[in-house]
Amino acid sequence: MHITLTVQPDRGRTRRSVRARMRGKLRSWSLVGGGLSAAGLGALLLGIPVGAGILITPGVVLLVGPWLLTRAAAKARTGVFVETATYELTDEAVRVHTQSLRAGYEWTAVERVEDTGEFWVVVIGGAGVLVVPWTLLPTGEARKARDFLTGLGLMVAV
Repeated sequence: MHITLTVQPDRGRTRRSVRARMRGKLRSWSLVGGGLSAAGLGALLLGIPVGAGILITPGVVLLVGPWLLTRAAAKARTGVFVETATYELTDEAVRVHTQSLRAGYEWTAVERVEDTGEFWVVVIGGAGVLVVPWTLLPTGEARKARDFLTGLGLMVAV
């Protein structure tokens, strides 16, 4: 198998890819932020204004933080993502390269490939290291790549 995909820069897709890569961490932040905010509102209803302020403030920060973080990360990475990226999926590895970036991972080093709907997140060492916009692949090529990754036991739907 040798599939090549060239992707033009897209700031919105960059933001969505950052969210896909950081999915678990962002969900944790939101859960903790929601819990703190709810506890703060409970304290406020019970007439404990100091406790409410102490709980609501970090709760709101944790709730808004993921949204701000993905926007900031996408903006910071714009330098890389304003370049046209070429992805290569072969029997041995997955690679991406731009004028300023080259990254590649052998399939034997990959723990899993998470399908988030729009992206495949290549996970190594428990962290997403590469996000492949698989929906941009031609239909036949996407099916061939998915079958290959399923055959290796790497494809996981999230």
